[in-house]
Amino acid sequence: MDMATGAKEVVVVEAYEYEFDLENPFTSPADEPIASLLDAEGHHSPSVSAAASAARREAAGFISKVRYDGELDVHPRVAYLALNYVDRYLSKRQLACERNPWAPRLLAISCLTLAAKMQRAAAISAADIQRGEEFMFDEAKIQRMEQMVLNALEWRTRSVTPLAFLGFFLSACFPQPRHPALLDAIKARAVDLLLRVQPEVKMAEFSPSVAAAAALLAAAGEVAGAHLLGFEAGVAACPFVNSEKLRECGEVMAAACGVGPSWAAAATSDETPVTVLGHHRSASSESERTTTVGSAANSADAKRRCMGPPRQWG
Repeated sequence: MDMATGAKEVVVVEAYEYEFDLENPFTSPADEPIASLLDAEGHHSPSVSAAASAARREAAGFISKVRYDGELDVHPRVAYLALNYVDRYLSKRQLACERNPWAPRLLAISCLTLAAKMQRAAAISAADIQRGEEFMFDEAKIQRMEQMVLNALEWRTRSVTPLAFLGFFLSACFPQPRHPALLDAIKARAVDLLLRVQPEVKMAEFSPSVAAAAALLAAAGEVAGAHLLGFEAGVAACPFVNSEKLRECGEVMAAACGVGPSWAAAATSDETPVTVLGHHRSASSESERTTTVGSAANSADAKRRCMGPPRQWG
């Protein structure tokens, strides 16, 4: 349920029910989905200062501990959405951690319970996720914190995250032929990368759209290497994708998730072109030397797919 509008939408994916589908955050179809996502992403992105805060670090650590506790069976997307709520809350509010050192944990618990409700996941037991802690928060305190989070988010609980941009980049930028099984494999790997890299502080420097593009290119490099250059060209043709930010995001993912060779290693060779993934390869042809993100050698077809209606970009 969208807590702002009360509208309902249930999507079933591999027997997992979504009240709120992270890949389709809007309650009704948009006339120009990518333009609507781009308009919204700035309002849902965390600030760099919030991501670098001690409160965020502690809250993220608690969410990670809960996610990987095999006995709790918390779905990865619930943990992902919970940390997004933490980031958005801390971008607008400060926690008095010195006076209340328990505040980050209470925030994490409240965001987990909210995310579980939004995702129609099994109710998270406050007692279970606090197992082993020195003291436990009761339901009343958790609910009060939930209310504070909702107020800070202005009840906009349908977060626009990088997952919302995956479908666009695959449909608009991936070269033909687009085999469904291959696209599904790339998307699945990209989702995995985005879930794993989310706790990294530096990810707050990148917009959701840039993070999505970087994850998909990293995934394509692993799953569909033969199509990588064409995919890079398609992404580079998108006017809203900053090539430098894309490269930097690829570097963060490479370091955090082990995607391709390290950037440090790639940078040691002046003769080897480096792509947004941090991959480096010998340039056996002139086309390989020029077809990197930010290159002028982008196909007209890819640019037309990404540009969409002219009014989108005005």
